[in-house]
Amino acid sequence: MKHTNIQEIMTYWGFSEVRTVKRFHPDSPRIVAKVSAGDRDFILKGIPDDRNGESRGEQTIRGNTTAHCFLGNQKGIAPRIFPIKGGDSIYYVKKDGYWFYLLEWVEGRSMQDTPEDECLLGRLACKLHTLEGYSCPSALNEDKQRFYGWFGDKPFKPAFDQLLDGIPDFHQHDRCLIHTDLGPHNTIVTPDGEAVLIDLDDSGIGSRYLDLGWPFIMQFVEHTEQMHLSYRFDLAKAFLRGYYETARISPKEYDLLWQGAVFMHISYMQSYGPDAVDSLWSILQFGLEQKAALWEMLTFF
Repeated sequence: MKHTNIQEIMTYWGFSEVRTVKRFHPDSPRIVAKVSAGDRDFILKGIPDDRNGESRGEQTIRGNTTAHCFLGNQKGIAPRIFPIKGGDSIYYVKKDGYWFYLLEWVEGRSMQDTPEDECLLGRLACKLHTLEGYSCPSALNEDKQRFYGWFGDKPFKPAFDQLLDGIPDFHQHDRCLIHTDLGPHNTIVTPDGEAVLIDLDDSGIGSRYLDLGWPFIMQFVEHTEQMHLSYRFDLAKAFLRGYYETARISPKEYDLLWQGAVFMHISYMQSYGPDAVDSLWSILQFGLEQKAALWEMLTFF
């Protein structure tokens, strides 16, 4: 599947002389390559049509490319996307079992786990969540019911189900344009200090609190191989300072944010194989233990 002729794919965008500069994430089922055509660099992305035995379909790829049109071409906070040659408003092509689209290459550095960058990310998240005029739904599955069938053989199952019982229906709370994987790993800082979002594969209208809550356990809990756990209060405070720069976070919002953090962490608990489940449960418990302490640190907001 990965032996696709990139030069042939690039002809759909009118390029005949193409050089592959770098392949990213070679172990991923996706194709992500930096390509050079003339004096310009691009990112060519290939998303496999088959995902866990199910076809993504054209509607899914249309959502991906529409997000780039809106956030990149119109709002300038994501890479711009290019239409195929003669296609005007067609931005993707299906070839060799993949959906391909072409993005601009954004010069800059990867965002780092520093308070300064986290504050910048918080501002970017706030900007994203307040944008209007977008209607395509996110591909994020917000239904917690699927989790109840998990981990029936684990001693923590009763506590796990009790956590699930407390998670609200996020469809009833703030709907906005979300990224779904908001973190330094998906953000580029340009030479002029602007933050740009990348990897918009599941972006769309969804729960603000799922997007906002993602890093509070998934990122801000740090651990060693020996499961020595610590919490990056400095990063959490900086992120919230950036996000709530012109407003205060209410206790209700804070609780919803943490419920979103729980949901997002649980959604990844089967992603790393059965041997990682117990460690991920410990990380979840530890993260929740930091909730009250972090709130006390936010009283100056």
